[in-house]
Amino acid sequence: MLESSARLHQAVDARDARFDGVFFVAITTTRIYCRPVCPSRRAVPVHRRFFESAAAAEAAGYRPCRRCRPELALGLAPVDAARRLARAAAERIRRGALNGGLVTKLAADLGVTERHLRRVVKRELGCTPLELARRDRLLLAKGLLADSTLSVTRIAFASGFQSLRRFNAVFRERFRMTPTSLRRSLVMPPAASARSAAVPSSA
Repeated sequence: MLESSARLHQAVDARDARFDGVFFVAITTTRIYCRPVCPSRRAVPVHRRFFESAAAAEAAGYRPCRRCRPELALGLAPVDAARRLARAAAERIRRGALNGGLVTKLAADLGVTERHLRRVVKRELGCTPLELARRDRLLLAKGLLADSTLSVTRIAFASGFQSLRRFNAVFRERFRMTPTSLRRSLVMPPAASARSAAVPSSA
């Protein structure tokens, strides 16, 4: 059994997902143990006991919660459904699902309504599906500008933008400079390169 600490209690009170799977909390009054993210009503601190594993909690006589299902592998419980959906959506978006496609189509492919998908992605990832797609496109474009000799036009379409004008506008809005300006800033001028390579002679 883990020694009780203020940090563990804070994690339970906040349902902090960073601690999901790190420890389990058992309630002495109900003899049930849960994950830190369990949506059930939180017990008062004096009734909590902490364990490093589900097996340790069960060995101490506690039974698993029926809501957060702590005995299951992380991600497989019903309470994880929103997280699984958000991750699945993010993966499809990274593969280009919204490069010319619609959120409605993505939602249908995932078996949910568009409204539900938007709500879940916003809650779990902190942005809308379209914002996530735009961020991924910009990151890819920035990498290509730095690491390739492709033209700006080819980079725009390779990154999933449907027009060069839209690419330039979104890029400038995000980075406060044009793609060409960013590429120029990433390349050290020959004169500067020569100066940095020069080694002053010792006296």
